[in-house]
Amino acid sequence: MIIDKADVKRILVITLTNLGDIILTTPVIATLRREFPAARIDVLLGPAGREVFEKDRNIFKVIIYDKHMPLAGKRRLQLKLKKLKYDLVVDLKNTVIGLLIGPKYRTATIQHFPSGIIHSIDKHLHRLKSLGLENFDRYTYLYITPEDEAYVSGLLKASGVRDSFVVINAGAKSHLKRWTQEGFADLADRIAGESKADIVFIGTKEDEAIVGAVINKMKQKSHNFIGKTGVRQLGSLLKRSKLLVTNDSAPLHIGCAIGARVLAIFGPTDPGKYGPTGEYDAVISKKLFCSPCEEAACKSNYECMSLILPADVYDSAKIMIEGYE
Repeated sequence: MIIDKADVKRILVITLTNLGDIILTTPVIATLRREFPAARIDVLLGPAGREVFEKDRNIFKVIIYDKHMPLAGKRRLQLKLKKLKYDLVVDLKNTVIGLLIGPKYRTATIQHFPSGIIHSIDKHLHRLKSLGLENFDRYTYLYITPEDEAYVSGLLKASGVRDSFVVINAGAKSHLKRWTQEGFADLADRIAGESKADIVFIGTKEDEAIVGAVINKMKQKSHNFIGKTGVRQLGSLLKRSKLLVTNDSAPLHIGCAIGARVLAIFGPTDPGKYGPTGEYDAVISKKLFCSPCEEAACKSNYECMSLILPADVYDSAKIMIEGYE
């Protein structure tokens, strides 16, 4: 389908629910902004992604869709979207919304991807090909405000964090994606002791127990920033760091979006699909017969993560930290 760009004045992008997945859709926004510079772009997404787009200068309106809202609320939202008379709906979630609200143009409800398209970013962008678009901006992004920057400056100063610091994300929504607490503690001690960098732990309130356990196993001093930053503030923090060491989770994608150097630890999930995208980023994983399995339960005693040694991670971290010197 080839669309007449002059017809497109209002665009609705239906993006995803989880924070990391939403970050991976930002290249679609950037491409649409370039291809339709005068169009209004709205995004429909889950509550977790509000911060990603609410200050984004590419976006006119952020519309929150909560899958737990009552049926009557969903119906009202559908009628509201229909009244806005979108010319184009780009659906990254395979919903029926595009069918129900009747835009002039929309991406296909169900799409099949060629075998060579593996990473989630490329799959999202491939959906635009059904509109006749070919030139894509592949890089993710996150707009950070001056207020976010000022907050993080104050947080670092108040916490006594030196300019040379490494951020560690020991949490992940799925416990199967988490490297061992002992591994993170050993790694953090070696970075603090041998690479002479301060250690800053990040995460949400749900990661509080995990991070606390890691810190209790450490010998060196560290800084606990659990719950102290929002999404954009975390981006500002990562931008100033020497390195982010992380499980496969949202901070990985936030780090990539702001150009931080990322060392990602992967087990059951496929780094080819969800891994970091920076030129100097790196992935640590164990190539086992069962990994990546992308299963919700482990049948092999969690070996894809437990067999990763702190020395393996530190060797890569050391090279990446010194690369900034």
